[in-house]
Amino acid sequence: MIPVRHILLAVATVAIFGPAVAQKSEVPKPVMDGQLWLSAGADFKPFRKKSGAVSQPRFFRNLRMKGELDVRLDENATHAKQVNLNAGAKYPVTSFMNVGAEYRYSIRPEQMNRNRIDLQLWLKWKKDRTSLDYRFEYEHAFIPVENLRTALRNRLTVEYNIPKWKPDPHISAESFTGLHYTGNRLVGMRYELGTEVNLDKKKDRTLGLAVRYDQELNIARPEHAWILVIAFEHSFRKK
Repeated sequence: MIPVRHILLAVATVAIFGPAVAQKSEVPKPVMDGQLWLSAGADFKPFRKKSGAVSQPRFFRNLRMKGELDVRLDENATHAKQVNLNAGAKYPVTSFMNVGAEYRYSIRPEQMNRNRIDLQLWLKWKKDRTSLDYRFEYEHAFIPVENLRTALRNRLTVEYNIPKWKPDPHISAESFTGLHYTGNRLVGMRYELGTEVNLDKKKDRTLGLAVRYDQELNIARPEHAWILVIAFEHSFRKK
């Protein structure tokens, strides 16, 4: 027969440590996934110089527009996660600062479609063969207020120009800070290693290749994902 003191000790142990163990088990574990992101885009100058005009106002001369189709596959690239239609504009304020805005319509087969706007700021710095690119982005999705719909994004990219080597590598890190009435918090990190290859001598067509690691944080069902990114872009440089 088991001594009574042993039974009482076992009951006390469960009473004290049981809730803590149960609470610890409720902490959501991130789900790992492999994804493939494919995109094709084009940027162009919306305002052309009038026939016979010697010059053009700076704003119309430097403003660029962009359109992009973005397809994302998840569940190890076997399932269509979403399709994004993007349209945006970018304007160089100075040689080292650009501003821009973007609209996104996101088609999600298993969820409600979404609309989103982004406001963006770029800062550039270059010395010798090293380039730094910082991007700040305000992102707002038109979804119910109880969801996380507004975020601040900060991305820093470092690129190095290797002598006599065309696909120059870049690395970047980006943070996602969610703004919500329940409290602002860090909700994600993104890390990237990639390169961009010119497909013609005029550098009008480029192919971007990258590997990303996405890490969701401080949300109910976090997901971590390795992502292969393949992006084609064509630039119309006609004036």
